[in-house]
Amino acid sequence: MKSINKTQVSLLETAIRESLKNYESKNGANSLESLHLYYDNEENILFCYDDLENVLNEVQLPSDETLSYSALRFALQELNRAGFFNKDCIAKPFTVNLTDKEFAANDELFFLDDDAMKLERNIWPEMEKDLDDFLKNLLN
Repeated sequence: MKSINKTQVSLLETAIRESLKNYESKNGANSLESLHLYYDNEENILFCYDDLENVLNEVQLPSDETLSYSALRFALQELNRAGFFNKDCIAKPFTVNLTDKEFAANDELFFLDDDAMKLERNIWPEMEKDLDDFLKNLLN
């Protein structure tokens, strides 16, 4: 597994924190359902947008780096572990999407819901095997 650039993770965490802070200060009691991220690889800038496609923040990455999606996912997971997304301004379910210039979602980077858990892989084959094993043990 490729190591994660800790400096970039820190930069991305700060960018997301500032984006939500900017959203809170501009929107008061309104809730944010999605944070949309657009990475301009020519300019090496990450743009953060709200649900209405308003720019919340933009971050210039160092010229010798490109955006690491694994670092971005890691930053989101770390913010979640720290309880950062437990804010009144965040509606659940809440998603962070990577978008293109036209705001079409290319990838859902993060999903948060109090009542549901999104699974990253298909669990049915494992559940089917567990059920088969259970039935074999029960019938023996």
